[in-house]
Amino acid sequence: MRGGVVIYRGSAVDARSYVEADRSRADDYYLAEGTGVAARYVATPSTLSVEAPMDGHNYERWVDGYDVDTGAAKGRLVKAANGVRFAEVVVNGPKTWSLAAALDPEISEAYDAAQTRAAEQIIGWVAQHATTRVGPRGNQVQVPLERIEAAVIRHHTSRTSDPHRHLHLQINARVFAEGKWRGLHTVGVRDMVAGVNGIGHAAVMCDPQFRAVLAKHGFTLDEDGEINELTPYTGPFSARSAQVARNLARYEAEWRGEHPDQEPGPKLLRWWDRRAWADARPDKVVPTLGEQLRQHWVDELRALGFVRPDRATGVSATPVGVIDRQAIVEVALTRLGAKRSAWSAGDIRGVVEELVAAAGVVAESTIRTELTEDLTARAVAVCRPLLARNDVPEHIRSLTSERVVAIEAELNARLAL
Repeated sequence: MRGGVVIYRGSAVDARSYVEADRSRADDYYLAEGTGVAARYVATPSTLSVEAPMDGHNYERWVDGYDVDTGAAKGRLVKAANGVRFAEVVVNGPKTWSLAAALDPEISEAYDAAQTRAAEQIIGWVAQHATTRVGPRGNQVQVPLERIEAAVIRHHTSRTSDPHRHLHLQINARVFAEGKWRGLHTVGVRDMVAGVNGIGHAAVMCDPQFRAVLAKHGFTLDEDGEINELTPYTGPFSARSAQVARNLARYEAEWRGEHPDQEPGPKLLRWWDRRAWADARPDKVVPTLGEQLRQHWVDELRALGFVRPDRATGVSATPVGVIDRQAIVEVALTRLGAKRSAWSAGDIRGVVEELVAAAGVVAESTIRTELTEDLTARAVAVCRPLLARNDVPEHIRSLTSERVVAIEAELNARLAL
């Protein structure tokens, strides 16, 4: 899982247009029997519940900060046009996972379910570690949250109609803490991105159900999670999508030159999409229906020489009990030290999750979480704090290692000569 945290500032109408315009023809097909624009979750530090899906109207109300069940405002709402509405991350994975899902409905279902479980784990972790601020301006302190709400919007393609399964996971800016609705501390959430990405990646890669289905269809994964049998085709496949993207960029530039201070609508975006594919492959019939587009992807893979595996493989899993925990901790701190001189517990959690996934662990989420939390705690325990106080917010990068301190001391000594 890759990507940052986007803090959305704007209107609820534009937010709805954003998630709906980001759908393509394949999403129209896959979501034909859906019941709403977004799934809705309510989480506390110890619980997670799935609420009724939101239609477009309720989604707009949710973005604006209203309780979709009662219609009541969640405290004093921000009226400014550029007020913070939600923090978003995109739950995604290697391109080969999306290609495999396009090949078989059983893989498609398993991958969608694994991504949903990944999103739920991320929401639960954010509920445990995100904060809000209380107190008078200039003398505020960060406090833990008692309740958050999240929306999850599923898309199966990229803007260029390339197979790219991903979820838009949005944490509402209105959170409950110390008896009232308050504003989410967005800086803290943005600093949690390493932990979020690590959990999202490992949650899918280590998912027993997803891995079992891939193995049933003859697919194997490398240490990074890429499907070995499909990796040779991602480059050529993406090259065609890159051509589509270039066409889209050209259409938009031309249109904006003729329509300054305007924004293209969903219908125009979809027309550009169809035109871009036609311009990219003028000798091919451009699919107009979702199932046709999925078959188009399969035909493209076959044209590139892909042949589906003809036999199942076993799931090669590393038992949790044989994991060398001390070695994982040392590697995690070495990787962090190679990138920066200070880090947070969330940064450690992200690296630990990636290392556990690369080690070949395949286990239920509760087992994997127990392992990664233990490894994170071990790593934090051997770190050296940079701030001599016990009230440092968790998202602050205030940890380092003795090795980093020694290297910096050596560099300072050399520069002093």
